[in-house]
Amino acid sequence: MRYSLILTTLLSLAMTLPAQAQVYKWKDAQGRTVISDTPQPGSGKQAPAVQTPAAATPDAEEDKNKSWAEKDMELKKRQQEKKESAAKAEKEKAEAAQKQENCERAKKQKALVDSGERLATRNAQGEREFMGDAQRQQESQRASQAVQEWCK
Repeated sequence: MRYSLILTTLLSLAMTLPAQAQVYKWKDAQGRTVISDTPQPGSGKQAPAVQTPAAATPDAEEDKNKSWAEKDMELKKRQQEKKESAAKAEKEKAEAAQKQENCERAKKQKALVDSGERLATRNAQGEREFMGDAQRQQESQRASQAVQEWCK
């Protein structure tokens, strides 16, 4: 058991070595660009051609200076903002669906009023009364306004 632990540790360390290798870039005698993990032969030491990602990012220095509590607060803040934006998007989606439904209802009402069919309403006593021309005209105008309001 002890040997397997040591072997696993050594293998994981060996796998990290290529990740830390430097990359060199130079032009050879034929003018071709050569990229290698060793410097150009006979030229002495050269600066690496590719920087490591930690040195290349300016945020890495800022992250090193922040405490774990600050990083945790920033994470929670980002999570809260993400949650709020998702809730806002869901609310906007629901409002758009409701608006679409209201638009369809208004269009159907307008088509019914303009169809010329005989329409009836119920009065206060619950009796059916048929619409006259004046009532039909008012209902048509009301339906047109609803269509304009909901179907923008």
